[in-house]
Amino acid sequence: MQSTQSEFAARNTEILAISIDPPEDSAKIVTKLGLSFPILSDPDFQVIDAFGVRHQEGMMGKDIARPAVFILNTQGQLAWSNLTDNWRVRVTPNELIEALDSMK
Repeated sequence: MQSTQSEFAARNTEILAISIDPPEDSAKIVTKLGLSFPILSDPDFQVIDAFGVRHQEGMMGKDIARPAVFILNTQGQLAWSNLTDNWRVRVTPNELIEALDSMK
């Protein structure tokens, strides 16, 4: 996502990630990867459960978040989503840009 950040900005789109990791770990990843978007921390699964993406016992017997991408419109309503059961299969930035462009 970082490599196409300008494409998202041109579409008046904000990117953020949500992880179960503690804020300190997420901050380290943002710094290490040089991300210009935040990684929010949800260790209690409040947002992850609200979006229905908890993967119970997904990693070494612990609950994790399923890979998922959501596009919310300016009213905060779900406009598009991409969910996967395979953490190796992720939506590409170009697919997201196409989805954004199709909403115009």
